[in-house]
Amino acid sequence: MSTSRDRVVITGCGVLSPFGLGAQTLYEGMLAGESKVEKLPEPRASLRPGYGGEITERPAKVIRGLPASREMRPGTMTRYTFLSTAALGDAMVNAEVPLGPEEGRKDQVAPWEGSKRRGAYIASYTNSDKFDKYVRFAHHVISRKPGGVAIDDSKVPAAIKKFTAFEFLKLMNNMPTAHAGIQGRCRGPVNTFLGTPAGGVQAIGRAFEAIRDDLADVMYAGGVGSSVHDQMMMMRATRHLNSDPDAEPAKAGRPFDKDATGIVPGEGGGMLVLERASTAAERGAPVLAELAGYGDWFKAPTSNRGLPAGPEGMIRAARKAMKMAGIEASEIDLVTALGESDVEVDAIEAAGLAELLGPRVGEVPVLCVTAHVGAVEAAIGPMAASVALMAMKHGKVPGDLNRENPIPEYKGPTSPEPRTMAIRNTLICVMTREGVNAALVLKAV
Repeated sequence: MSTSRDRVVITGCGVLSPFGLGAQTLYEGMLAGESKVEKLPEPRASLRPGYGGEITERPAKVIRGLPASREMRPGTMTRYTFLSTAALGDAMVNAEVPLGPEEGRKDQVAPWEGSKRRGAYIASYTNSDKFDKYVRFAHHVISRKPGGVAIDDSKVPAAIKKFTAFEFLKLMNNMPTAHAGIQGRCRGPVNTFLGTPAGGVQAIGRAFEAIRDDLADVMYAGGVGSSVHDQMMMMRATRHLNSDPDAEPAKAGRPFDKDATGIVPGEGGGMLVLERASTAAERGAPVLAELAGYGDWFKAPTSNRGLPAGPEGMIRAARKAMKMAGIEASEIDLVTALGESDVEVDAIEAAGLAELLGPRVGEVPVLCVTAHVGAVEAAIGPMAASVALMAMKHGKVPGDLNRENPIPEYKGPTSPEPRTMAIRNTLICVMTREGVNAALVLKAV
């Protein structure tokens, strides 16, 4: 396999968030210091914490105006697949990706030969949706016995019949990626990344590698997440991870703050369009930035709460990305972080930022999407990258929302006011309680 020396550039970014469709929409909301975390409708309002960053205008209303929309089937989509489809369509519009005419339409450009080798790597924490199906399934297979309850395997086949074949297909973890592959008319590598909030950054990094390894010329990559649905809220509540139900919703997401009480549910999707620089130049594509480096590292959790012992994995991932990009810590102008709003996780991440940035830790802005929309799982990295691209373009970085009382480990900025500044290099960094760490370096062009 040959490895291309051609640069990889970002020609488009797409976002669907509680602020609406578009990276610019999310960026402007963050610049204004707004939070879209609000009280949820019943019955989810009765589940801890009872609030979250929810997309109230369903994507089905906007999908039909996006590229290849006539090939989409909204009835086959969960929340996660809606997010994937809308965010990717938005990114394709942003990148001005030529697809060729759809059947029966004459108002579209002819197929572009240079973009036939397309692929898609999409990350999704899961692909669950409505919880009632699982409850009904469990009702049919759980038998009560002395000392507790157990699954009666003999009843499983009959219970499975309560699900249709269509429902099984709809809930497959590959569905967000499958729809993306159809939407983008991919003929190259298509794959799904599962498991942690770092998945979206991993998907982008592996897409970057696919282009460098000459497997594709164009890659769609990013992640989606929806932790506002009842199954995810109940699961986190049983693990005591969700935030305090008595907190004011708009102030509940508190990255690196002593008053944080836990994870705030949220949902969103973020996608990037990556291209070989020569391919982008061939079609005169708008270039937002160069994707210059990628690094990942796994450091197994060690505590009884499933937390890594320290920030070593995060630091290794970031330094791998920086080394590939050929930059030092002194050249980083902006960092995006997870900022989960769990003080134990945030303390580890903050310690990692302090070691990475050294004496500049107090001056480099740390961008946290979670304060504005909640925890968006695998979408956190791609959404943060999209906002960073907007900041690089406009020369203005959103302020630090809900960070008035920082934890001791956090040494970075805390001002809620936006900053006007030139941004040359951005470090996109996601560390997770699961021990998976991933980082990207974006360079201005």
